[in-house]
Amino acid sequence: MATTQQGFEFPADYGEYLDDKGIIKCKYLTSLPEGIAEYLESERLTMSQLRAFYAHAKRAEDAWRRGLPLEEAVREIQKLESHASDRFGKRKITPTFYNFLRKNAKCVIGNDGGKTFKAFLEHFQALVGFCAGRLNERDRT
Repeated sequence: MATTQQGFEFPADYGEYLDDKGIIKCKYLTSLPEGIAEYLESERLTMSQLRAFYAHAKRAEDAWRRGLPLEEAVREIQKLESHASDRFGKRKITPTFYNFLRKNAKCVIGNDGGKTFKAFLEHFQALVGFCAGRLNERDRT
């Protein structure tokens, strides 16, 4: 994974979460979120900024589990792109996090009964996990 001054450089196949069996690819739970977390740490993203967007995604998931049609839950994730644009324009989120949200909002649609949606949520959860130690450590110093 390469990096640039514009933030983390996402691989060309980013967003293709699932393998040919419909299972999330390991890299979306390990190396990709870890690499993104490194950049978010260097860009000084705060956990509160990260958690605000993650909470929105979790609310969409919870609503889906309670019966909201998948298409509507996906639209809630897609709204993250406009929220991210607003926050980025106000310099409240970092370039890498902005790109993470934009790219994933575009990738979450899938005609697979929600597998792509779930994979995105697992990927986002992994990112939060990798950020927790890094960003919290920075906040303590």
